[in-house]
Amino acid sequence: MNLGNYLVYNPRTGWMLKNNQEMYSLLTKLRNQLTILSYGNNLDNHVIQHLIDKYLSPVEQEHSSKVMEVKYDTYDSDINKDFDGHYYTETYFVNEMQLIEFEKELDKLPGKHVRCQFGVRAHFNVNLSGNNFSTRFYKTLDCSSVYRERIEGRYLFFIDTESIDNELIRNKINILPDKLQFLSLPINFTNSQKEIYIKDWISQILEY
Repeated sequence: MNLGNYLVYNPRTGWMLKNNQEMYSLLTKLRNQLTILSYGNNLDNHVIQHLIDKYLSPVEQEHSSKVMEVKYDTYDSDINKDFDGHYYTETYFVNEMQLIEFEKELDKLPGKHVRCQFGVRAHFNVNLSGNNFSTRFYKTLDCSSVYRERIEGRYLFFIDTESIDNELIRNKINILPDKLQFLSLPINFTNSQKEIYIKDWISQILEY
């Protein structure tokens, strides 16, 4: 998303909207998009797939209520059971009732299930003792933030398989204490602060 399409800088008055209606349309679209993330140890992918087939549609349909654009993703601490990116490639369209029912059934399954900002699925790499470690991160949303402009939350970091050096730690994530299986950081952290905390987290994993 290029905010330059919606904002213009005036040296005297600062940043201004180019077009109020276009910006309103953008904010409305953002409020109607989210990613649902399930993470934990030994996720039930068989039931998850059943719930996706039952409640989420890859085809946009006419609904009497607001339509949500949804992505779904998982992270299993057990690398042998992780469906990395398997669900994320698809975009689904649901009304509010379908979304509520999907989340209600999802909450009955093992793991934690959280709403995240749509399109935020990125990587953060750090170099530690000559090894390059990569992490995948998401930005969580408050429970009701998808319905309002103000978005708050935290960053969730997970050890992924993007770097060959991650082989030193990814295979044992599922046997770690819960507090070491992922890292949660405030969204106002700078990249330098993130790097410090991620290095400390990975060091604890290496020592475990």
